[in-house]
Amino acid sequence: MLQLHNFILYNFIHMAKLSHVFILHCWSMDSLAHLATLAQSKNVFTQFQPLDSSLHLNDNFLNHNILKLGVFLDINCNQSDVVLKMASAKRLYSHRYHWLIYDTSMDFSQIETHFKEAQLFVDTDLTYVTHDPNTENFILYDLHNKGRQLGATLNITADREINCNERECRVKRYLSDLHTRNLLQHRKSFTGLTMRATAVVTALPLNSSIEKIFEFMEAKDRLYLDTYGRLGYQARQPLRDMLDCKFKYIFRDRWSDGNATGGMIGDLILDVADLAIAPFIYSFDRGIFLQPLTKFSVFREMCMFRNPRSVSAGLSATEFLQPFSGGVWLTFALLLLLAGFLLWITFILERRKEWMPSLLTSCLLSFGAGCIQGAWFTPRSMGGRMAFFALMLTSFLMYNYYTSIVVSKLLGQPSKSSIRTLQQLADSSLEVGIEPTVYTRTYVETSEEPDVRSLYRNKVLGGKRSPDRIWIPTEAGVKLVRDQEGFVYICGVATSYEFVRKYFLPHQICELNEIPLRDASHTHSVVAKKSPYAELFKLNELRMSETGIHFKHERYWMQTKLHCYQHNHTVAVGLEYAAPLFILLLGAIILCVGVLGLEVIWHRHSTLH
Repeated sequence: MLQLHNFILYNFIHMAKLSHVFILHCWSMDSLAHLATLAQSKNVFTQFQPLDSSLHLNDNFLNHNILKLGVFLDINCNQSDVVLKMASAKRLYSHRYHWLIYDTSMDFSQIETHFKEAQLFVDTDLTYVTHDPNTENFILYDLHNKGRQLGATLNITADREINCNERECRVKRYLSDLHTRNLLQHRKSFTGLTMRATAVVTALPLNSSIEKIFEFMEAKDRLYLDTYGRLGYQARQPLRDMLDCKFKYIFRDRWSDGNATGGMIGDLILDVADLAIAPFIYSFDRGIFLQPLTKFSVFREMCMFRNPRSVSAGLSATEFLQPFSGGVWLTFALLLLLAGFLLWITFILERRKEWMPSLLTSCLLSFGAGCIQGAWFTPRSMGGRMAFFALMLTSFLMYNYYTSIVVSKLLGQPSKSSIRTLQQLADSSLEVGIEPTVYTRTYVETSEEPDVRSLYRNKVLGGKRSPDRIWIPTEAGVKLVRDQEGFVYICGVATSYEFVRKYFLPHQICELNEIPLRDASHTHSVVAKKSPYAELFKLNELRMSETGIHFKHERYWMQTKLHCYQHNHTVAVGLEYAAPLFILLLGAIILCVGVLGLEVIWHRHSTLH
């Protein structure tokens, strides 16, 4: 027994690198005392469970919260069959357990009996040990099954022969090349097996012929149809080649009915499929049943619209007064009045015996100089002309500064809408259309977010459009955004940006406003919780990401960025900008006509008297 005790600790400490061990035995107390003392000296935490008639296995048997637990089982004990059946039923032959099963005989038929129908998988870490009575050495065998549901059978591979004495153990010889690589590298090939894969297709009815569905999934045109489903299908083909297996596809018309029921999610949870072809948006509810592997693609849904003219500018008379503050305008007006008064004084001193302009005419000359219109009447003296030149120079500088600000505003970045949140959009008067993709429609109709519920009530149930006309195809929705300023289209970036690039002029792209519909920004490849293939899939997907294979597919299918070229067209000043000037001109004409009328009345009154 001393050699066996040394071998048990050698296997768990040096080979499996574990410090927590559960011993299932039918040994004497003296033997257990020696093993416990030896384990304690090597800082190994051990727990012992006798396999006798009083054995009671509950649902929490072998449950743990550590990274990996070592389990030793003496298969020669009477109750060992009960433990093996329970471990198979509860799927305890997983990567979270290192099983060391000891058998004193070298009868391989017994291995077949116990493990041929057991729930072994590709991530099983099970070492079967026999004792050779001739050499007194321990012979180790690696047992695994890549999946009975895939058509695989029990695999038994001789690993190594270990010699142990009362003090230490050492490897006598290697019986295979298992020691040169880890378990997953040894088991990564699924040659001749068929992996069950669940996929989604929404652009075609599920009763279509399988040839038509495969032709659609393999096509590279019309990227806006089933973007994520077809991206997942085509990006998974290199994974199939790396595994060297076949895929048996199960096509569904949706990702899920809710957060974690029906569709592809239902196939994963119910163990109908081993792999999901299309990526998922990971959420807390789904995290109970699924585990993410790697980030798959960018995912953004947004509310897209162009500024209504009444929102972006409006008929505001202050539009052309904005370059200067009120204090600057007041100072400039007082300066013109002072210059007009000084010109009037200058004309009085220069033209004592001749006709001279009035104070109002002098102020009008000053105002004309301030507007860079020149003057038809100027002072004769050198001092007067120098003062008039200073007025013209000041007006010239003010004019250039003013015009540069106005032009830069017209050529600058278009003003964005004041509607920045989903709740503001829901409370606005803007008309809304929604892309009829499965994930967008499901989220809008079933989301519990307050702003999404408000948007659904105000714009879908109580909107201007009838509920059957609210769901607009992607191409038509993007055209409505282009043609109707203020029309809001709720869509996905991956499906809509293709049409935005196709139908929008570059400067129209700069005018787009985007409000995020949800916080999700990436999709993930997922498998069911406790899936035996999780680590294998993850390593292969990381390999595809490192080599750029996945990035090539994502770049082809995902249009996630729009380029804004705002200086590539002639800026046309619209009526909403020019209207204040026309209104000002009309007001001035009305005022002048009124003043003219008063002058005529005053002239007639003076003539009569």
